[in-house]
Amino acid sequence: MASSYQLLDFGRGRKLESLAGYVIDRPSPAAAGHPKYAATWDGVDARYHESERRWTFNRPWPEDLQIDCGRFSMPVQPTPYGHLGLFPEQYDNWQWIAETSQKLGCDSALNLFAYTGASSLAAAAGGAKVTHVDAAKPNVNAAKVAAGLAGFGDSVRFMTDDARKFVARELRRERNYQLIILDPPAYGHGPKGSAWRLERDLWPLLSDCIQLLSGPRTAMLITGHSEQIEGRDIVRWLRDRFGEGLSVSTRRAELIDPHHRQLDCGFWVRAEFGRSDR
Repeated sequence: MASSYQLLDFGRGRKLESLAGYVIDRPSPAAAGHPKYAATWDGVDARYHESERRWTFNRPWPEDLQIDCGRFSMPVQPTPYGHLGLFPEQYDNWQWIAETSQKLGCDSALNLFAYTGASSLAAAAGGAKVTHVDAAKPNVNAAKVAAGLAGFGDSVRFMTDDARKFVARELRRERNYQLIILDPPAYGHGPKGSAWRLERDLWPLLSDCIQLLSGPRTAMLITGHSEQIEGRDIVRWLRDRFGEGLSVSTRRAELIDPHHRQLDCGFWVRAEFGRSDR
């Protein structure tokens, strides 16, 4: 049964989180300052040690642990890199994706750098047929499992591929989408070693993605963590190219603890286009 996520405390480069009552301690570079309740960190169920790239467990990880994501649920598992297969700070964006898919009557959505597929499931929950693209096969395999558990296995097409190369092929095939979602890393490598640098490669990819959008109303969501590019840079880029028919907004993604402190988790940009010509 799916349950909720809660940020409990943070500080000194770490965050304390509850996953349906299972408490974990792991690194968070943005977690500045001091924890509010230092003593509560001693009794955690699991802790990730970044220098050793390993977890230690005081209580076994619940094998069937799932987190409620609004219109769907996602399984969470500890990874060797300190991740969970889920980014809870994207909760509001998942609701926006589902609502936008439904509002657009979305037949086709594209999720690039799609990780384990929470945004793919959000689009599917809104009625879209989704193409899920990630360069890492383990991520794609995890996404397939999540889609099956959520009942969306038939709504998502899974591709292990480099996002740039996939988009270029879709352009040649004259494929179109009504909703495109991107969560590009600051840097990385494709399945065949091709290097990705956000400040260099995002802009041509966005240009290509814009060409894939077709319909009287379309939308795009871009999320990320970067010191080189911020949400306002993407907003400016979009406004320089589109005037009439563009609605765009940006904010910082964040997690909020019980003391109403905000932990920064990157940016998001939501864009809606009211014209079919790009």
